[in-house]
Formats: sequence, structure tokens, C-alpha cells
Amino acid sequence: MSIDNYYQDLTPDEADFILDIYRVVNELVLNNYPVTLVRLGYELGVKTEELSDYLPIIITILNKVEQEYEVR
Repeated sequence: MSIDNYYQDLTPDEADFILDIYRVVNELVLNNYPVTLVRLGYELGVKTEELSDYLPIIITILNKVEQEYEVR
């Protein structure tokens, strides 16, 4: 894969799921709860294993949310 072709198409369902991940991560950080895959799975109603494909996205979201709230 070349550097110019690193974007991938998302289905509307995938985009909605990523927004749901953002919503839950944001809520957890705002309320000072730890963000774990188990907690995300529980809040989103999915198995933890299903979240493993989204791990890089989850980490990126968590880092951005923590920066927004100046957590660290």
C-alpha cells in the first residue's frame, strides 16, 4: 500500500459504530472512569473481541479526548 492510498472506505454502519465509540470514550473520560476494552464492550453491547479491529481507532480517540480534557 502506498502512502497516498491509506484511506479506506467506511460503510455507514462502521461510521456510526466509530461515533458510538467516541461517545462512550468521551463519557468515560469525562467521568474519570478507566477506558478498557471490557468497559467499551459492555457500554456498546459488543464482545471485546469485536473491538480488537478498532483498537488503533480507540487509542486515537482516547488520546484526542484526553488532550481535550487535559488529562495526563
